[in-house]
Amino acid sequence: MDKVPHVEWVDVVDEQDRVIGVAERTRVRQENLRHRASYILVLDEAGRVLVQRRTLSKDFCPGMLDACAGGVVTTGEAMEPSARRELAEELGIRDVPLHDFGTFYAEGEASGGGYRVWGGLFSCHYRGPLQLQAEEVSEVHWMSLAEITERADEFTPDSLLAIATWQARRPA
Repeated sequence: MDKVPHVEWVDVVDEQDRVIGVAERTRVRQENLRHRASYILVLDEAGRVLVQRRTLSKDFCPGMLDACAGGVVTTGEAMEPSARRELAEELGIRDVPLHDFGTFYAEGEASGGGYRVWGGLFSCHYRGPLQLQAEEVSEVHWMSLAEITERADEFTPDSLLAIATWQARRPA
């Protein structure tokens, strides 16, 4: 019996982050439709960021470093539940307090095509065991903000914008 492929439905949004339609995730990527995604900075007690190496099979920025866990928000899903789902799926992190830093908009070109995304930005503190999702994460490293800045050309551009937004919005 053939396995039926899972179709992931995504809300398509306008410039003001209002839902204007629904499309399959593959179409959202192929046509660079504006959508939503969650971004979670995972920090340790020293303020270092858990950085992921994206697998080569990813449709956006394959093989690049990513300063955030997260991913595409599915149809009807709110940002925080998406963030919690992505943390659990990608890294095996569950039941941690999330700090909400609002939304931000990212648009540009990157390896794997263009992107136009409203991001829900969160952070959490975690230092425990990880369960990496083999399809999406090939390795992880703890890096300081200075190390990330030094190696910025190796990172997904949207995750660098997420870090800059987090730095601007976090309490002094």
